[in-house]
Amino acid sequence: MSATELTGGGGTEPPPPATKTALGALLVKIVRWWALAGGVLTLGLALMTAASALSNLLFGRPFAADHELVKHIIAVAIFMFLPYCQMTGSNVTVDVFTEGMSTRGKNIMAAFSSLFAIAFSILLLVQMSSGFRSYLRYPEVTPVLKLPLWTAFPPILVSLALLLCAAIVTLLASARASRDASSSG
Repeated sequence: MSATELTGGGGTEPPPPATKTALGALLVKIVRWWALAGGVLTLGLALMTAASALSNLLFGRPFAADHELVKHIIAVAIFMFLPYCQMTGSNVTVDVFTEGMSTRGKNIMAAFSSLFAIAFSILLLVQMSSGFRSYLRYPEVTPVLKLPLWTAFPPILVSLALLLCAAIVTLLASARASRDASSSG
């Protein structure tokens, strides 16, 4: 199955790594939908913020504690984009350093960045899980809305688990591409 088949083709977004398994294709779809859900959350926040500003302008009363919701939900949305960025290679790259490299060298660099993403996601999964347990044990809430802070952790933990899976897929794809480049060239 090609990357174009996995993404629906035709768009301008970078394709995910070509995966040869049904599980890999399913993961690509889950990561894509997870990122779209993060986009919906961000759009909702933008609309709420605009409505609050308009309410303040027209009636002198913004929505109560809209800043609490923005801080809480945007943190979740940011984490929701991480697996997609990993899967599509949309993270920050410095082309100046890789411009003159061979295809195999670029694949090795991609594999290294995937290894770094695996380590990063494992570290954050462990630390955020610990934080989640702590917030459950010693509950804290936001000052105005009384929104429990622990509610941000479940979707963030799902995002980190998806990031780990995406990093493994990109590592395998980079290793395969590197091996193919060295055997053909």
